[in-house]
Amino acid sequence: MLQSFQDPLVALHDVTLKLLSDQDSENLLETILDQALEFTHADSGSISLLDEQRKFLKIRAQRGLDNSVTERLMLKLGEGVTGRCILTGRTRNIGDTTKDPYYVEVRPDIRSELAVPLRVGKKSFGVISVDSSRFNAFDNAHEEYLELLSSYASQILTNQQTLLNLTNRTHIMELLLEIASIIGKFPTFAEFSEETMRLLEEKGGVQKAAIHLHDEVSNELEIVSYINYTTGEKEKSRYAPGEGITGQVFKEKKPFAIPDVTADQNFLNKSGSTRVGTSSWSFFASPVFTDKRIRGVFSMEILYQSKSLFEDYTFLVQILSSFFGQAIHIQEIIEARNREILTENIDLKRRLGKTFSFSNIVGSSRAMTELYEKISMAADSTSSVLITGESGTGKELIANALHENSVRRDKNIVKINCAAIPGDLLESELFGHVKGAYTGAHDDRKGKIMLAHKGTLFLDEIGEMDYKLQAKLLRVLQEKEFSPLGSDKVLNVDVRIISATNADLHTLIQEKKFREDLFYRLNVINLQIPPLRERKEDLPALVSFFIQKINRENHRNVDGIQPDAFRMLEKYSFPGNIRELENMIERAIVLTSNKTLTVSDFQLLKPAFAEIPAVEKRDEPPQYPNVNEAITIPKDNAIFNLESFIRGILRSAPSGEYREAVISRVERELLLIVLQKNLFNKSKTAKQLGINRLTLDRKIEEYGIIEAKEAF
Repeated sequence: MLQSFQDPLVALHDVTLKLLSDQDSENLLETILDQALEFTHADSGSISLLDEQRKFLKIRAQRGLDNSVTERLMLKLGEGVTGRCILTGRTRNIGDTTKDPYYVEVRPDIRSELAVPLRVGKKSFGVISVDSSRFNAFDNAHEEYLELLSSYASQILTNQQTLLNLTNRTHIMELLLEIASIIGKFPTFAEFSEETMRLLEEKGGVQKAAIHLHDEVSNELEIVSYINYTTGEKEKSRYAPGEGITGQVFKEKKPFAIPDVTADQNFLNKSGSTRVGTSSWSFFASPVFTDKRIRGVFSMEILYQSKSLFEDYTFLVQILSSFFGQAIHIQEIIEARNREILTENIDLKRRLGKTFSFSNIVGSSRAMTELYEKISMAADSTSSVLITGESGTGKELIANALHENSVRRDKNIVKINCAAIPGDLLESELFGHVKGAYTGAHDDRKGKIMLAHKGTLFLDEIGEMDYKLQAKLLRVLQEKEFSPLGSDKVLNVDVRIISATNADLHTLIQEKKFREDLFYRLNVINLQIPPLRERKEDLPALVSFFIQKINRENHRNVDGIQPDAFRMLEKYSFPGNIRELENMIERAIVLTSNKTLTVSDFQLLKPAFAEIPAVEKRDEPPQYPNVNEAITIPKDNAIFNLESFIRGILRSAPSGEYREAVISRVERELLLIVLQKNLFNKSKTAKQLGINRLTLDRKIEEYGIIEAKEAF
């Protein structure tokens, strides 16, 4: 008997080596089946494996059978020769299929079938089956050989599955470690979540994911970060606590996982997204906590592959939700500290009596110094502010300064021009509306006041607001509550209102066009902005500021303005104030071909200067600085001039290197500008440039941009 098995044992050795060297499960099954057919001289055969629920046998490899039959054939335990084999865990050798009560026909000419279970220990997980058109085609030697082959194959298949599971878990752990390493690198939750979503999509194979955070005002869970959601899907994916799986996870504060969303009635699919193919899509959701307070829900979808991988991703989602909770907590700590520092700075500056400096507000005249002092005292107050002054004096800049120097700076400042919106639409714009409130109101809409909750609402041209609407605004100021248009629901709101006007509100009150009670509510603090003609000493700084700004925006390189041209500006009354000055300088820069603005550049702007006499020619030296001492912009802010650079390359670079020199410099300037715009966020920069992260890192090193980072 040993001699008769010498060749089969050699064959088993060879097939074992093949099995060990092949890592693809489908190839492994086909190799096993081919060996079984070769030794038994069978006409056909198959290998069937149990599904994960251990209810059905599904053919995974076959030879000599009809594909249309085998693809849809699923045998229950105990059904057919193979079903009986796996149920009993024993080999079945059927010499005459016509007399076997369990036989299920898969080919009409099959007369013999030999089935051997695949098992580990006492647990069977599949069957090797061979068929023949001859009666009694298989003997004891065939049975013994297939049993040996089955034993070898079972161990190798089990080891392969174990290795695959370990590989998947190792990959998930590496992904978690990478995400954990970036938690402290991003100061805001938005930046951290964006980078995490990128890693999940690129390295985790996640098809869809979202972070829903709870909005306390609307009592809804809204998406703040996501993978593969369209704008429409994002807007639809709002859940009330308890609604759908996402709402249930939030309400019950427990994680949830579904192997196949298409078979679960609790999965609402409010986004309406379609899932391609017949594969099962798994859905995972886990609550996001900061300390013991629930803040939202993290969810994601992935194609179902195996029970083991499903369990691994369930673990991954729960860990990631804790990471998101930590990121929110870190941001809140930073924001709280920043507010504390800001409050301390404002108080310190007030006590020291120092002049405040506000972004984009230029001027050091006495009138502006007094205004700065008032802004510094009013900034951290919750009181309403009324900003008055002529058109073009910069009332919106003052509103921005009040907000940015207040404790509300981390929330929204929402702006609305009351004169730009018709009265019948302004109510909906301010207070929002519910579906069906009026013709065309197809959905609920939040108003500007609700968008400014916890922040600041800036109402420009307040004098143009409809008289009847003023009463509703008064209620917001007095009671901190309002109702959207078409709704009887009362919403509470915490908002600071800053208003501005160039109209005489006292006159409007007398004419019954503005409510007196609203005026007193808005005018708790009044900030009067001086016109430009009353602060001419600020003109040099303003001119220099606007030249720099307009150079940047229009890619020009004007150095400054000559003294006689500046004297002409000094004599002008500027009825349009700062806005008019900026427009004059912009037109002059755009139309000039000079390096420095001259009188002729502004004389092109007639009739604006028609009333200004020409600058007198005098024999004696002027009391103003010469051209080289005229108002000029700092050289450090000079704009990169492509034409000048190319001409320089043509003069200095060796022949044959022009193209490379120009492309390298332009590419470096592009990288610098985009990196600066994104505050050196490399992932965001690479995405905008259309290159991968590794390419960006290489170019940063190549161009020496790392050293230039400090200049940002």
